[in-house]
This record gives sequence, C-alpha cells and structure tokens, in this order.
Amino acid sequence: ENNLDLYMNYKKILAVGAHPDDVELGCSGTLLKFSQQGAEVDIVVTRDDNAPKPSVWRDRSVMQAEYQASEQVLGMKFNILPNPTDENGRPILTWNSASVQQMDEVVNGKDYDLIITHSAGDHHQDHQNTYGIVNSSLRRYRGEFWCMEGGPYSNKNKQFHPTMFVDITEHIETKIKAVSCYRSYFDDTLLHNIKGLAAYRGQMLGVKYAEAFELQYRCIH
Repeated sequence: ENNLDLYMNYKKILAVGAHPDDVELGCSGTLLKFSQQGAEVDIVVTRDDNAPKPSVWRDRSVMQAEYQASEQVLGMKFNILPNPTDENGRPILTWNSASVQQMDEVVNGKDYDLIITHSAGDHHQDHQNTYGIVNSSLRRYRGEFWCMEGGPYSNKNKQFHPTMFVDITEHIETKIKAVSCYRSYFDDTLLHNIKGLAAYRGQMLGVKYAEAFELQYRCIH
C-alpha cells in the first residue's frame, strides 16, 4: 500500500498557475499521480494567454497551440481567466479586489480539499500576484494549501522551504513531455535541469523523482 494513501485521500484538487506552463513545471507529476488515484483535478491559469497580445515576444497562436498540446498530454483542460488589457492588448494581472473576487468564484465553486499555487517568494511578478490572489481567496478555506516550486525561478527563492515531497517517478516522463510542448522558450538544457530538480527532490524520499511543496496549512476535521 502506498504510504500516501494512509493519510491523504484527496478528492478534489485545484492547481493555480500564472501561465499555462507553470502548473506543468511545479506540480503536474503530483496532479497526474493523484488523478490516477481517483482525484478530480482542476487547473486554473490567472494570466490570459488568449488576450489579443499576450506576449511582446511570442505570437498568440503559438502560445495557444503550445498550451493546447500540453492539455492533450496531461489529459486536463485549463481554465484560463480573462484579464483587463492595456492599450496594446496585453493582459494586466493585478492582485486587487476584482481579481480576488474572480478567484473567489473558482475557490468556492467546489469543495476542494487541496489547493496548490505559486510560492510567495517566487521572483516572477505574475507568480507573486497569483499567490496573493489565491491566498486572499482562501481566507475562509478549510482545506489544505500547498505552494509549489517554480522551476526556472526557484533557484533564487529564499522563502520556499519544502515540507512536502511527492514521488512522481511513474509520471516524470509525462511531466517532461508536457513541459516540452512549450518549445518556443524551453530548450533542451532547461528540460534537463527541470528533470534534474525532480531527481534532487527525489532524494528526500529515496526515489528517482519527486516534486517538492511547502505546506502552508492543513485543516483536519
């Protein structure tokens, strides 16, 4: 029997990333594992890659094709939230009452027993804003809240102190395949390093590959 099953029985999980690739980087192996165990998994993206000009250096059609390919690999659809846009059509992601209200509707839409998002110490501003939005929306939440490791940005995160480690050995190749869908900005070196981080985290469990999380809180009824 898997030790995880002895004390964790997640039924409904919400993973929130700022961009379509963030969940793949931070927790896709864990989501695949829990989904295989019977959990219902929802993925929400807070920055709108469907906006007229989601990026100054990547075309919208390329971005859409990449995240849709990743959805196919994971077998999970992304709920991409709309944002206000600036005069150039670029999405504006802000931690404010409007974005918190938008996230409230997501968080309160189901009885989630586990919610995962970015670490507050991540160096990407969209990731920081997403943490703020999610954390504010969990003000009355009575489940379990984890922060994930931000892949390329985690090496400078001094606030992330992992306390949860999930064996993803069976799912590492699917995780890498999903991340590989974003070929417009992930090269082979970065893919190698992402796998290397999972190998490093695997040491905690004595397994080949793991994902690391920081437990923010757990409410046991």
